[in-house]
Amino acid sequence: MVFKLPDFADRQKAAAEARKAKLDKFKSAPPPDEDKLAERARAAEKRAEREEQRKVERAERARQAEEARIAKEAEAVVKAEQSRLEAIAREAAQKAARDARYAARKSKVR
Repeated sequence: MVFKLPDFADRQKAAAEARKAKLDKFKSAPPPDEDKLAERARAAEKRAEREEQRKVERAERARQAEEARIAKEAEAVVKAEQSRLEAIAREAAQKAARDARYAARKSKVR
């Protein structure tokens, strides 16, 4: 008994038979059920609507987050400006007190 490897012609014939069997299987399959196709189409539409709704909700959340970030930045700018103005007022009060002490000292000397 000798083991013989299939030659090119045998492999080609086997591939052709496999393709023919696959085609026959496809042709013998029953036609698609119209009700099932319609149901799948409705399900696909519902999925698309849900995805669109999610997309709108994500965009709304992103917009709200951006508005909150902008408001927070504006509040930080206002606080920084207030602290700057308070520092200026404090420095002015300190200068006025220093000037008053200096003037009092000068008036005692003369």
